[in-house]
Amino acid sequence: MANQNLLLESILILFIFFLLPYLSWSWSALSCLEYQKQVLLQFKSSILAINSSLHTLDSWNSSSSCCLWDKVICSSPSNSNTTSTSSVVIALHLSCLSAQLMPSNLLASLFFIRSLMALDISENFIDGQIPALRHLQYLDLGSNKLQGGQSPKVGSLQDLRMLNLSSNRLSGELPGEIGNLTKLQQLLLSSNKFSNAIPSSISYLRELEQLDLSDNAFSMEIPTDIGNLSSLSSLRLGNNKLTGGIRVSMQKLNKLDSLDLEGNLLTREIPLWLFNSKDLQS
Repeated sequence: MANQNLLLESILILFIFFLLPYLSWSWSALSCLEYQKQVLLQFKSSILAINSSLHTLDSWNSSSSCCLWDKVICSSPSNSNTTSTSSVVIALHLSCLSAQLMPSNLLASLFFIRSLMALDISENFIDGQIPALRHLQYLDLGSNKLQGGQSPKVGSLQDLRMLNLSSNRLSGELPGEIGNLTKLQQLLLSSNKFSNAIPSSISYLRELEQLDLSDNAFSMEIPTDIGNLSSLSSLRLGNNKLTGGIRVSMQKLNKLDSLDLEGNLLTREIPLWLFNSKDLQS
């Protein structure tokens, strides 16, 4: 339930701050770029080759503008960064498309849409490695079948504001390059198989508001400088193998109202200042 609320909040934030300014008041006047339309039709064909009974994308057809299709959001021509009179695709809401396994390389074509800012393809059965994710600000791949390690290349995705990879099968170390994503506001990696230490570079994410690394196998101590995450309101590290104690630097997390550390191997006493924090809910 907590993750659902988090996702709904994320979508609302995305709509208000990223999408609403771009929406046209006259949907019937929107025409999309032809190459973006063809990319989306090719994506649909790839999905139908796996699940021919899928009807979710029936509105996606060659005779209408892709800006009028279900699950597609476009910008108005006046707000796009091109000189074209056509609108551009900025968001795709593709959650719960299919109950059939889909290889992650099916997503590769979507990233040719350089105007794409937001992609929600959660709660599908996407299997394999995480695909290239350039240009996105919002990416939700939660509740799929992604596996393998997180590549250091994740550090090049510096436009991301929100990254949700929770409830997959990702494993290995979380690379230190995650600290390069300095615009991140939400990092949701719960219910995977990540292990070893939480990288100290995570303390570079000064705009981070929600950090959920719960239900993994992270070990060793909580990073010393985690208190540098001055915007953090929710910190969930429960059900890992973390050792040591609660870091003194966490006293600086003045906006923190949700804290989960249960189910770890923490051995030191709970500091008194934590009991005196009036804003903490859990």
